[in-house]
Amino acid sequence: MNCEQFLQWMKTHAGQGELENPEVMAHLRACPACRQLFSIDACLEAGIQQAFTPHRVPAGLVEAIDACVDRYSGTPKKPDPPDHDPTSVPETVTPVLRNNPLKKTE
Repeated sequence: MNCEQFLQWMKTHAGQGELENPEVMAHLRACPACRQLFSIDACLEAGIQQAFTPHRVPAGLVEAIDACVDRYSGTPKKPDPPDHDPTSVPETVTPVLRNNPLKKTE
């Protein structure tokens, strides 16, 4: 396997984490450039997966960030609405895309 064939293999097997192909393994052992590229690609894939994994926001974090932004931007702190509970945190945080131009409405 040469570098061009390895790059083609990466394009067709992106994100699958399959390294059982003996030719791929042999090429990675022999080619430092492709080994580095594969390592960077694996790191990028892991970062993308982590970025799209819902995470729980620690209690008070949003308020602390808002206060810090307000303090350094010169914007006065906005009062909380009367029914605001600063200790409530959603069970899960899920990415939401509003006004999705690709979403078909019926």
